[in-house]
Amino acid sequence: MKKILKILLIVVILIAIIILLLKIFKKEKETIVCIDAGHGGKDVGASLEERYEKNDTLKVAKLVKKYLEEKNIKVIMTREDDKTVELIDRCRIANKKKVNAFVSIHRNSAASGNGVEIWISSKKEHKDIELAESILNKLEDVSIQSNRGVKYGTIKGQNTDYYVLNNTKMPSCLIELGFITDEKDNELLDNNIESYSKAIAEGIIEKISKNVE
Repeated sequence: MKKILKILLIVVILIAIIILLLKIFKKEKETIVCIDAGHGGKDVGASLEERYEKNDTLKVAKLVKKYLEEKNIKVIMTREDDKTVELIDRCRIANKKKVNAFVSIHRNSAASGNGVEIWISSKKEHKDIELAESILNKLEDVSIQSNRGVKYGTIKGQNTDYYVLNNTKMPSCLIELGFITDEKDNELLDNNIESYSKAIAEGIIEKISKNVE
């Protein structure tokens, strides 16, 4: 009897070890993306009359999350409602979860100008470039006014960096999804928001899938 109990105990321990190893293996293989809806709360971002950047970015971010989750990709959001989130906290969220990619969504603003552009760090890391180009190529297949290309640094110069791109530890990019100050860009976003969001998700998937294989 004691021998049988000992064997059963060993079997239970072995099963527990196998389950633990499977969980660890699954966790290592799990693909996680952080979607950052720019601005929020008291920080409305760019605006045109009663239209605020913070609202547009959140709408797109939620849809991108939906499309990514449909492909069994885990999504971490820096915000899921209209609240203020400091830049340092956005980076902490992504870094703490050790996500595979960080994508920040914004709208552009200028006296004149239209189209979509994507920014990456001035370091010009190869994986950042690939991620940005992949998303931009997918967006170009949708109805955008113009492809303004992948840009490095910030509008202040190629030797500067946007905080969230300089302080995240994974492939990252910042999408300027058309000009909120351009009526045509706003019309295109409103009419194609599902397609834009799906294109962003597909661009992310295309690159991070290769990185986690």
